[in-house]
Amino acid sequence: MNIEEIAGQLDLGEGQVYPLEKWDPPFSGDIDIVVTREGRWIHEGGEIRRKSLVRLFASLIKQEGVDYYLVTPVEKWRIRVEDMPLHVISLFGDSDTGIRMALSNGQSQLVDERCGLKLSNLDGVLVPTVVAAQGLEARFLRSAYYELVDLSEMTDTQCIVRSGNAKFVLDFPL
Repeated sequence: MNIEEIAGQLDLGEGQVYPLEKWDPPFSGDIDIVVTREGRWIHEGGEIRRKSLVRLFASLIKQEGVDYYLVTPVEKWRIRVEDMPLHVISLFGDSDTGIRMALSNGQSQLVDERCGLKLSNLDGVLVPTVVAAQGLEARFLRSAYYELVDLSEMTDTQCIVRSGNAKFVLDFPL
């Protein structure tokens, strides 16, 4: 299967939300696509550089058990995900009105109680993660992590993030 053929089955609308929970096509096989821990999408050894295509594919990811799939109404292709399928690219807004996250699937999401902002280990480094679209986890890319720190109150052992009425305390181990 050619990635352009998969893309051709769907609208390339920015931030499009597809009803993945309603789509249950038969397993089509494995496709040589890898989502790297840095948020890059690799197809047959080469990086997919077209941002609209990356956002489209990121909006079509469905997790079943430990496996991830690109799902359309008629096809279901297993892909490899090195760490997390989605990434927080940047933040906007402020602590008072609410911080919003721009996600790798083209959607934005409010940092609120439902997102479960926490720190998790990636190669020995604590990096923020959230629960994002379709219940998938998203890891903050480095630039978004720096933006989060800029919007936070820092102590020696904690990062306190306020977004509207939500408050998150991220503890750093000593």
